[in-house]
Amino acid sequence: MSTRPQGTSASIERAVEQALAGLAPPGLSIGCRHIQAGDEQYLLPEENASMATREPGARAATGAGRNIAHELLRRLECVDLSILRGQSGNPIWPAGIVGSIAHDDAMAVAVAARSDSIKSVGVDIEPALPLPHDLLAVVAAPQDRLGDLDPKLGGRILFAVKEAAYKASFPLDGRVLGFEDIAVDVGRGEAVTSFGRRLTVRFATSPRILALAYSAER
Repeated sequence: MSTRPQGTSASIERAVEQALAGLAPPGLSIGCRHIQAGDEQYLLPEENASMATREPGARAATGAGRNIAHELLRRLECVDLSILRGQSGNPIWPAGIVGSIAHDDAMAVAVAARSDSIKSVGVDIEPALPLPHDLLAVVAAPQDRLGDLDPKLGGRILFAVKEAAYKASFPLDGRVLGFEDIAVDVGRGEAVTSFGRRLTVRFATSPRILALAYSAER
């Protein structure tokens, strides 16, 4: 876990939240939290049971994400706050709600909306660092159109966008996708899966790389 001073953590939280808010379409609630030791305390009993085999560090990160998500559900006046972990690792949101949760090694983020305003959404957060070269070869595909992305951070941005796109597509299609199954067109702000699902994608690069993918189609 990070040991940043509280003031620094709070300022980064504010910056991440502002950046994520700048990506969000109308109707989407967003939040973030600096992950702290002991954040697993925020897991509700039924959530805790669905994640019983996860190691302590991952449970703290998951607790931080659930803590944000619970607050978003309260804002949406949702009575049921439980977000269980599905068999594929996906969060199972209460009826009438769509959402997504992500974390890197220090910060967790979550987004949620009523399903009558947004059909599906996915979020990802990554450190603002170059993607390892060997991983870039796995993530990038010939059909990607990267435009004028920063050459140093372009691979990490592509990784985050595809992660967010997968999270947004899975609840709609139930399909497990590889990186090669998602084509990203940065100029058009769009990701298209190999099954034809089209998603709007947006990203920010500071203070973390943030990616948001969503479908508003009814």
